[in-house]
Amino acid sequence: MYNSVKILLLKFLVLVIALIAVDFVGGIALKNLFYKQKSGKYFTTTQALTNANQDILIFGNSHAVQHFDAPLMAKKLSKTVFNFGNQGQSLFYVYPLIKTILNHHKPKLIIINLDYNEFHYDLTDYQRLSIFLPYYHFNPVVDSTIALMGNNEMLKSKSILYRYNSTIGYMLLNTYHPTYNKSMLSLGFDPIQGDLCSSSNAIQELETKTEKVVFDRVKINYFINLVKYIHSQNVKLLVTTTPLYNYNHKYDTYKRQLQQVLINLNVSYLDDGENIDYKGQCDMFHDYSHLNAKGAAKWTEHCSQYITTHF
Repeated sequence: MYNSVKILLLKFLVLVIALIAVDFVGGIALKNLFYKQKSGKYFTTTQALTNANQDILIFGNSHAVQHFDAPLMAKKLSKTVFNFGNQGQSLFYVYPLIKTILNHHKPKLIIINLDYNEFHYDLTDYQRLSIFLPYYHFNPVVDSTIALMGNNEMLKSKSILYRYNSTIGYMLLNTYHPTYNKSMLSLGFDPIQGDLCSSSNAIQELETKTEKVVFDRVKINYFINLVKYIHSQNVKLLVTTTPLYNYNHKYDTYKRQLQQVLINLNVSYLDDGENIDYKGQCDMFHDYSHLNAKGAAKWTEHCSQYITTHF
């Protein structure tokens, strides 16, 4: 009986050691491949965490990455520029990038693009922080961001394979078949083609349904702390809201809160969300929320002129 238990425990120990070895070896191989990517969301995230050294740094969600033509801005301002925006991400994604960058580099200007409803509570904002799993233990601020997803993710992240298991196809594509978009060539910019003019319904049907207003106090506090940190580093900050095809007034409460926070923090704000030069201009929008490459060029020129005038 004693020998049987001993053998069973020994087999279990061997299995555990084997699993740890497979996780370590496989994880290291995937990690090496991960950092060879030349385009895509992980490429720009890695650039922000490890190599950001440009004069002007741009952050935000899809309205940042697809609306700020970084090469054009660099040409207009005669400065180095990089667009670190990423689709679907929130202030929780921006926070660790900027905190990490300012530890080793002081840019001339940081631009953070915010939607009017940036401060609303959305569970997916937390779930999408899985983008940081491959960077587990990169530094404490990245780990604290992963922790926002919940304790289970921190526990699972102890497995190296787990950190990369959902990225394999994506990293292979962006390693061996990189795109111009979200690359070093595009300076992170992710232009999109096509316009609304070819749509059978070029007039947006705005939702009239009233939604319950729920602010994310954690997100608001993160933003306030981030702005104060940027100011403490004597780095200039510009917050922007890029043009919309049509403005939906269901976001009025969020918009007023955003404007008040920016006023309280004494932050420069370029608010073009309701700019009539873009409203209903089907040739400049890919969809009702995103500018196409033509619209992005116009917006970028306008933003560059604003920067020249005010900074």
